[in-house]
Amino acid sequence: MNTRPKAIALTLAFLACCGAMAFVSCSDPNDISTVNVTLREFSVTVDQRTVPEGQVTFHVTNAGTVPHEFLVIQTELAADALPTLSDGSFNEDASGVDVLNEIEDIPPGQSRDLTIDMDDARYALICNMVHREGGTVSAHYSLGMRTSFQVN
Repeated sequence: MNTRPKAIALTLAFLACCGAMAFVSCSDPNDISTVNVTLREFSVTVDQRTVPEGQVTFHVTNAGTVPHEFLVIQTELAADALPTLSDGSFNEDASGVDVLNEIEDIPPGQSRDLTIDMDDARYALICNMVHREGGTVSAHYSLGMRTSFQVN
């Protein structure tokens, strides 16, 4: 009975397992998490609510019928409890919030990307667009365009 082919096969299988385990356990610290965000009247939807600390790319699509914007805010406050101005929009200068970055004026049907280096913290993702027509003011934040987001 020739055991050499069997030993070679077992050795190759062992090496393949070791390689797979090394690949799984050693993630590249330069990996970028991608979060797909959909904006529409009047919601902000993400395909994942939690990502690892590091670079995060938000791929933001305006699936609505009016322009929207996208703000990433680091805060311990709930997304629906951010400080507001008298028109119902989020107060970007309030204490307890840190606007990390934003994409302004995303036309309907368009997508934009925003990449941010994010720390282990809680965030709010919102649209802070305000429309004024005649005597009517529509603040997208107060109409529900907000969601919570976590980085671990």
